[in-house]
Amino acid sequence: MLRPGHLLVLVLLLACTGTQAQDNTSSLGQQISAAQDPDQLYQLGLSALAARQPQLARQALERVVSARPEFAGAWLDLALATFQCGDPVAAIEHLAYLRSQFSLPPALAAQVAQWFDEWQAIPQNQLPPQAGQALPAAPVNPVNPVTQRAGWVGEFHLGLGHDSNVNNGLARRQITLSLPTGDTLVDLDNAYRPRADLFALFGLTLGGPSVKLWAGRISPLLLLRSKELANDGDYSTLDLQTGLVYQHPPSGEGGGNWEAHLMAQQFSLGGQPLFNGLRLSTVRNQAWQACKGSASADLEARAHQRVPSLSGNLFGLGVGLLCRLSAGNSLSLSVKTSLDRAGPARAGGNSRSTELQLRLDHAISPTQSLQSTWQHLRTADQAGYSPLLQDNAPRSLQRNTLSLSLRQAIAPAWEARLNMEHFVQDSNLALFEQRGSQLLLGLAYRF
Repeated sequence: MLRPGHLLVLVLLLACTGTQAQDNTSSLGQQISAAQDPDQLYQLGLSALAARQPQLARQALERVVSARPEFAGAWLDLALATFQCGDPVAAIEHLAYLRSQFSLPPALAAQVAQWFDEWQAIPQNQLPPQAGQALPAAPVNPVNPVTQRAGWVGEFHLGLGHDSNVNNGLARRQITLSLPTGDTLVDLDNAYRPRADLFALFGLTLGGPSVKLWAGRISPLLLLRSKELANDGDYSTLDLQTGLVYQHPPSGEGGGNWEAHLMAQQFSLGGQPLFNGLRLSTVRNQAWQACKGSASADLEARAHQRVPSLSGNLFGLGVGLLCRLSAGNSLSLSVKTSLDRAGPARAGGNSRSTELQLRLDHAISPTQSLQSTWQHLRTADQAGYSPLLQDNAPRSLQRNTLSLSLRQAIAPAWEARLNMEHFVQDSNLALFEQRGSQLLLGLAYRF
């Protein structure tokens, strides 16, 4: 997030003409090497910028964005420090990432766009200003795109939309049943076919203030998503998750950081709890050149309230890679495999699944971006599902989902969004074939 403190640094950079003594520089470098906390590293990076030591500032700020990639202000300061180090190509990449990942207020977005164009226009054989020279003019009164309030940060969004399949209705009008007399084609009642409806969506992501714990920091997290249908309230959903996030700082320069999440979940359908869950996950993040890799492990226990036989324990492993591309684009790829260990009475028994997700973020303009996501999920049961379906054949599912999200900044911290999604689920058992689309128009506010 952008912080008011970095503006003071820019003013100091414009006004300061002297150089720091060698012993002060050495002391600052030692402090940066020894620091582990991202907040402390950020303050040291600002001090290095003010002291006309862009190399030290770059070293500190690269570690900050590695540990906290959501910190927009650190990305901006890193771009300025990198430019002062004589590396305009990397500085432009940092600005491109800033523009593509964060909703900037108009004044700051215009200034960032100006720097972006000016730095791109620099001939390859011409170096940018070196340490001790003036930086490009800074905005006088930029407005923070995200404002912290008593240590709490987050986002809420609301919208109206249309869902073509609110009840997860079946794609086929007929299914084949395996009966003692042979296979029989049965017509499905319209109640099992897809039903369309309008809906209102409300979501909230809320992160609380962090406190120091051991070598890292721990903070509370709340996730809420409510989907209220206009006519078919039996299929309205409420997903509530709350828990704690622990973040451990990087181990030395260039080292990655790791996180641990402990989350409790209650998912309700039609106003009644459907299942409760408890999930523990660990994530290891590691920066690598213009990319950031991650590896994760998950353990989740689910207890279904309405259908106890659906309860089970899930174990998952995943890897991911996020890379910043040129011209404000970024590409991410993630793969996850999991095992769902079922109770003794669940149809199909244990199941294994593999999920592949590919996402492209494209900055159309300083205030507009497009996110494109494709997700492929394959699930296979290890036991037969029902003697009535293909003579108790094990079930296999393949689900492909394509989603587009067009985002437009309309005011500081406010964003308009147009989301479109379409999914196709195929199966060897016709009972599980589904199709559906959603269209959502909404607003989001970051605080």
